[in-house]
Amino acid sequence: MNSPQPHQHQPRYPQHWPQHTGPAPGGPGLRQPAPRRKKRGGLVAGIVIAVIALAAAGVLGARYLAYVDEPGGGPGTDPIAQCRLSDDLKSQAHVSSFRLIQAPTDARKGMKQAHCAWEQTKGRDGRDPRRLSFLVYDFTTFSDKPDRNAEQARGNYASLTSYATGDQAKPLDVGDEAMIVIPSSPADLTEVNLLVRKGTVVWNIRYQGHDKGFFTDSAFPLADAEAVAVRTAEELTE
Repeated sequence: MNSPQPHQHQPRYPQHWPQHTGPAPGGPGLRQPAPRRKKRGGLVAGIVIAVIALAAAGVLGARYLAYVDEPGGGPGTDPIAQCRLSDDLKSQAHVSSFRLIQAPTDARKGMKQAHCAWEQTKGRDGRDPRRLSFLVYDFTTFSDKPDRNAEQARGNYASLTSYATGDQAKPLDVGDEAMIVIPSSPADLTEVNLLVRKGTVVWNIRYQGHDKGFFTDSAFPLADAEAVAVRTAEELTE
């Protein structure tokens, strides 16, 4: 008989091997790649450009409105006799609104002084600012002596012209005596002064203005200013 064989133990294995879900023992872990951050530089640059564009548009818009805006106010008041000018001259000077700055005194004797200004009417005289004004010194009733009154007027004229020398002052054949003076002024302004006397009355005429530009203003031709001032003197001394 065969002797019984010793019982042999068969190794038993689990029916299902465990699945590793983590790093292998003793080995380095497997890292998941980090999500990429979106680049924000382009967004910031776009915002900066938009802000600059809006600011530039605002500046250009303001400049455009200033450029097309026409200066001046209402039609003003009726001029007094010493300050009347022809419609043709007012059109040439681009002024149509009268303002009496100082009315002459109604005293029986003494020098009578008036200050008249022709300015612009909005929507009528253009967008380039202009102003024509003059002081009137009337010695006609200064005293009861006509010779003395004429002497006072001549002295007044001499006093007003005493500072005018050099190339900036030129005598004119208007009234009894006249002189045109070009004072020093900024590059963006044209100004002409004209002093004229006829008999016992003296006028100090000033015409000034500039041409508007989109970015900067500029002076207008000096010859145009002189023509307006001379014509004003001729009409006032007629």
